[in-house]
Amino acid sequence: MIGTRGELARINNQGEISQPFTMPFPAPSIDGVVIGDRWVGIWLEREFGEARMAALPMGEEWFDGPGREELRLTPSDGGITQPKGAIWHRTLDSEPMKMGRVSDNIVFSTFGGMYMIDLDANEKWRAQIPSWPEISKIGVRDSIVSVGEIPGAVTVWSRAGGVAALDPVDGSLLFSNVNFFGDIVSNATYSEQGGWMVSMHGNSFALLDSIESEPRIITTPGPVLDSGFVEGEWRWTGWRHDGRLSEEGIHASRRDSIGVALLDGKVITNDGKLRDFSA
Repeated sequence: MIGTRGELARINNQGEISQPFTMPFPAPSIDGVVIGDRWVGIWLEREFGEARMAALPMGEEWFDGPGREELRLTPSDGGITQPKGAIWHRTLDSEPMKMGRVSDNIVFSTFGGMYMIDLDANEKWRAQIPSWPEISKIGVRDSIVSVGEIPGAVTVWSRAGGVAALDPVDGSLLFSNVNFFGDIVSNATYSEQGGWMVSMHGNSFALLDSIESEPRIITTPGPVLDSGFVEGEWRWTGWRHDGRLSEEGIHASRRDSIGVALLDGKVITNDGKLRDFSA
């Protein structure tokens, strides 16, 4: 679990905190994945122009790290402030956007490029960020919002609706397409059985059988913040509602809190509680 200021806590499948919140680095953590015996995350502090990537051990205690004042003074004294207790850490030269787990590796994007590393931070390849001329022509400042995996390819989705498939061996471009959804893309979730569910910033999501197919737009009571394909149907949680899409249609149920993640059939809400899925 990641707090808005960069607080981190480990929880089990019952939503119970197995270790209290700590702040290994004094900046918001914008993304992270569990791989092997570690959690690999990215911290970004725009005020100071600082970005870090580091791996923390899942089987060991986590600790509070340096404070913001130490981070503020780092450029003047020539030192490097690092996340406390990191197995490894790297300073990123360009602002990071998104990361994802691809088999036993990590693929992440910055405004400078795409990179694949292994769990020990060894670089396997680097490539240019996919470009979509149709998007650039309309003057949209695009960014990557989802990095994932389908059989035989790394997938990349952009906030303006661009989607690309990259070769997992060397990062070369295999496929590229643009979907004009009529809204900004916030996330994209893939299931071998269910295809793609592409979430929007507004009250809708799109369903696609594959990245090549035409999208079907579904209206929701509010923005979708997490989704998954469970027992033959799409389920999601989000802004004050839970929902599912079965053969009979959409089933949505209002909740007072905001659902931020699905966990083993339950919903983690923005207050850090684990609640029943209500749809």
